[in-house]
Amino acid sequence: MGLLTPIGKRAVLLAAMFALATGPTFAQTQPSCVVSAVPLQVRAEGLTERMGDISLYCSGYTPGALLSGNLTVFLQGVNITNRVDSNNQTVDTVLFVDYGSGPVPTRTGQVTGGSIAFNGISFTVPPSGNLAIKISNIRAAVGALPSVTANISSTSIPISQSQVTVAYPKTSLFATLYGTDIPCTGSPLASTSLSALFAAGTAFASTRITESFANAFSTRGAGDDTGTRFLIGYSGFPPNAHVYIPDMVAGSSALVPSIGGDLGPLGVVHAVGQYVPGSGTLLLVRVSYTDATGAGGYPLAAPSGIGPVLLDSMSEVPLTNGAGWAVYEVADTNPVVLESAQFPTFVSIPNATAAAVAQESISYAPVSAVVSASMTAPVPRFTAVTPQSDCALLNDCQAAYFPKLYVAPNPIQLTGIAGGAMTGGLGYILVDNAGGGIMNWTALVSYTTGSGWLALDRTSGQNNGTVLVRAVPQGLAAGTYQARIVIDAGPLAGNATIPVTLTVQAAPVVPPTPTPPVVTVNAVVNAATFAVTPLVPGSLGTLFGANLSGKSVSATFDGDAATLLYAGATQIDFQVPASLGSKTSASLVVTVDGASSTPQTVALAPVWPAIFPHAVLNQDNTENKAGSAAKAGSILQIFGTGIPTSATVSVQIANRTNLIPLYAGAAPGLTGVQQVNVAIPGDLSAITTQLIICATAGSQQACSAAYPVVIQ
Repeated sequence: MGLLTPIGKRAVLLAAMFALATGPTFAQTQPSCVVSAVPLQVRAEGLTERMGDISLYCSGYTPGALLSGNLTVFLQGVNITNRVDSNNQTVDTVLFVDYGSGPVPTRTGQVTGGSIAFNGISFTVPPSGNLAIKISNIRAAVGALPSVTANISSTSIPISQSQVTVAYPKTSLFATLYGTDIPCTGSPLASTSLSALFAAGTAFASTRITESFANAFSTRGAGDDTGTRFLIGYSGFPPNAHVYIPDMVAGSSALVPSIGGDLGPLGVVHAVGQYVPGSGTLLLVRVSYTDATGAGGYPLAAPSGIGPVLLDSMSEVPLTNGAGWAVYEVADTNPVVLESAQFPTFVSIPNATAAAVAQESISYAPVSAVVSASMTAPVPRFTAVTPQSDCALLNDCQAAYFPKLYVAPNPIQLTGIAGGAMTGGLGYILVDNAGGGIMNWTALVSYTTGSGWLALDRTSGQNNGTVLVRAVPQGLAAGTYQARIVIDAGPLAGNATIPVTLTVQAAPVVPPTPTPPVVTVNAVVNAATFAVTPLVPGSLGTLFGANLSGKSVSATFDGDAATLLYAGATQIDFQVPASLGSKTSASLVVTVDGASSTPQTVALAPVWPAIFPHAVLNQDNTENKAGSAAKAGSILQIFGTGIPTSATVSVQIANRTNLIPLYAGAAPGLTGVQQVNVAIPGDLSAITTQLIICATAGSQQACSAAYPVVIQ
């Protein structure tokens, strides 16, 4: 057999795999299960988001037959994060079976990374010959994937459609944090009620949060420790500062929303929120005694009764060295309406001598780095993501209470001498906040011609300021040089671009040094299936990217060099270093002619079988396919990767499980490719069915995706 060619071109993997043969094929009707799911919109920031239920409708079975075996669900590219016991058995994910009179819970599942297995299931087929299976409450750390796909496999139940979409992640938390800065000025402190602080003129700045889809802000659900929480962090306050926020906040759907007045709606000075108990409108309540991640603590009880309740009470935020945090929890909400809420942060500083600016941050809570199933981590939990502005959702990006950048669009002209000093005058850029609030801005230089020949006396500021611009012509050739200075004040306040021209005289023109191409890795996949799966040391992988070819190309995992089988401009096929051993992840770096890609973390596993396309051969070395079927009792030759020599291997053909291979080991002459030879049971009828390879290494077991085979 010949050497593997580039796998990305989906061409010849093994030279002998393309011999053609003809012959009749036969199909056999068998009982099967149709898989379906209703995908849910979920929060991309969430680490325990609930996936849509997965349903299997099974028909065509013999009444009274016993169905037993294992059922496994694998989520592609994400980890399952349900709460589990000490055996990694979930306490809330349930497999239901419906024999015709309603779903009956049968068992929970066992979690391993991105898969959950329901082992030892046993069903007796009812007289109808049909039954329905439903898997509910799988949770996952979804991230920013466009969708979450589930693959379903079984050792005993034929499945006609094994892949379904179960969730659509979406960034869900947006906010306005007054530019993330809070003005700290001396102001009076009245009694700690909202109305009294407004009346006394105590300084404040409002924070606003908005969900991007209905019910992203949710109350405590079944299996949850809390409702949706928000962690507000404060820092940079003077030592004598006192900070107060409301105990309860009425959201946009409430009878009277809580409004500070500095974040709209226009014309409204301020409003103390009013909430009708049990109204199904957004209500946030303070949570006391949480830890710094927003976990634990004791939320205030939501108001009760029959009439509107005025949400007028305030509490102080404890500060240590000018820093502290507060937590709100959703106590009520309207799950079908897009909602937002805002609350003022009051700041009182006795005997203030000068103005100061403190910082504020906000995110979902509890914040966590636990992205796997856990016995103790809170549910729900979230990644610490800084939210983007919510003004586009609320259509008020142009409102006067937001900062607005104004810079006079006057071009700057500078002159200099090649190899010498600047001869013209200085340039000035006047920066002005023409709106409200606090405007933080940065100044960045973008060169059209040359580089490094401009110097700015300051590269950032707040509200109004001046940037002094001068030329540095040393080392430049004679000619005209163009650049742009961008004053960036963020997505709300906007940005401005000032063109700069430098004219240099009396020196030969030296072209600028070309910028070397950037080596980029966009995806690392299984070489056999091109799916994003863990890679196995000693087996094959493929990476895609840009600028991957050159005179000297290497790929390293934690510094260990991979064997490269092919290196093209956009693709590299490689053998994962066997020296990685039992590591669960490694840092991949591709280096081309001295330029290296950004390190990328790659998941590893001790075993992960995958079958190459066109890589199942009959005993006569013809490819097994329609028109070239294998005889019952003959031997199939299967070529794949991800099956280490030390693994215990079994094969399933149709409903025949745990078939012991005649051979399972390295494919002769093929780097990183493994070969599994298995005999087809002699009593197997003519059928077009599926073949699955399962392998176990240590405590890790994994099975390949189903591969179609034809038996005559």
